[in-house]
Amino acid sequence: MSTFEYSNLRFNFGFLLEALPGTSREIELNYPLVKLGGDVVLFPLTGTFKASRTTQGIYFSGELHSHISAECARCLITFDLPITIPLDDLFFYPPHEAPEGEYVVKKDGQVDLAPLVREMALLSIPIQQICREDCQGFCVECGQNLNEFDCGCQDDTIDPRLAGLKDFLDKLAP
Repeated sequence: MSTFEYSNLRFNFGFLLEALPGTSREIELNYPLVKLGGDVVLFPLTGTFKASRTTQGIYFSGELHSHISAECARCLITFDLPITIPLDDLFFYPPHEAPEGEYVVKKDGQVDLAPLVREMALLSIPIQQICREDCQGFCVECGQNLNEFDCGCQDDTIDPRLAGLKDFLDKLAP
């Protein structure tokens, strides 16, 4: 018995496979929560994309918007990171003509956009996620989260290589 994982992003585009190249359909998404691949949760997933019939298959283009849980690189709190997911990919049909590793439209016209949306969502996450622009992070001396309150630690140590620059700047200050 095979296991079947239901996907909110599985669509039947069989009608487009019977249409002439250039035929398109616009699809609007508004899901409160979508789980992708067991490790990615998007909430909510909204946006619009266009599915267009081409001579090679079905081309998807559009932009989706969502949030994903992330950890701040400065203060390590978990927060909801807004992301934009661009769609710009071709699903080949018939499947046996698809290059190795490319997305395909199944013979019954089914298309599962979940792998594409998951991949693009992960690529939309910045390398360093920051919870807010003015996040101060942790004190390097005592480890206090400086967003909660100022710990009062003083960082008076100056790199000896920059001491001359500090003296120069002190002379310029009024």
